[in-house]
Amino acid sequence: MLPKIRSTLKHTAIILLLCFLLLPWPISSASVYEEKDSAINYTMSYPMVYLDHNQEAQDRINSDIYNYIGAFRTDYYDGKFVNGFFKYEVKYEDDDVLSLMIIDYRYYGGAHGLEKGIGLNYSKKTGQRLPLSYFVRLRPGDISKVFSLPIYNRRNQHIPYRITKDFTPYTKDHKGITDNFYLMGNGAIALIYQPYELAPYASGITHIVISAKYVDYFNRRNHE
Repeated sequence: MLPKIRSTLKHTAIILLLCFLLLPWPISSASVYEEKDSAINYTMSYPMVYLDHNQEAQDRINSDIYNYIGAFRTDYYDGKFVNGFFKYEVKYEDDDVLSLMIIDYRYYGGAHGLEKGIGLNYSKKTGQRLPLSYFVRLRPGDISKVFSLPIYNRRNQHIPYRITKDFTPYTKDHKGITDNFYLMGNGAIALIYQPYELAPYASGITHIVISAKYVDYFNRRNHE
């Protein structure tokens, strides 16, 4: 009886091992950890990225992020602004890409300070920054269609046309389609615009949403 039990356990162990070996291995899973720093007139919370089994890509991503962290600190200690804060948001992540937005706020004096949103989109395989064209192909001739798409504030609230109509024509003509963006998930992309570019200061950092439907449309239209 005992040899039969041992044989059954052995076969079960072999089956479990084979199942484990045949499971798809993740390319690289990321964990974004928050680090903090502060001085008399600034606070910082910034991301540190850890990738399983991909030290090279991890180091490349963190080195790129540190360029923004270092620039903020250097400008602070050089007295280029009075006070400010630096923080981030994880916008999207899957097995292949990681999308973040940095918010850099600086007060120079006057009625209020200015904040700036910077989209950072990385390949988790290589650690390289991914350009907008990696996700959606846009041409100068698409500008009218892009600027007709919905505009949202930082709280993802839709901004009515009556509020944006005095801002968008100038930005459309003088800045055009920005290459500053983040991924929203479900195939959608957010084009980032700074305060005053698409709406009044109270709306903060704004974004134009290119839904998955329009991503598909632009990619079909601009496939050559």
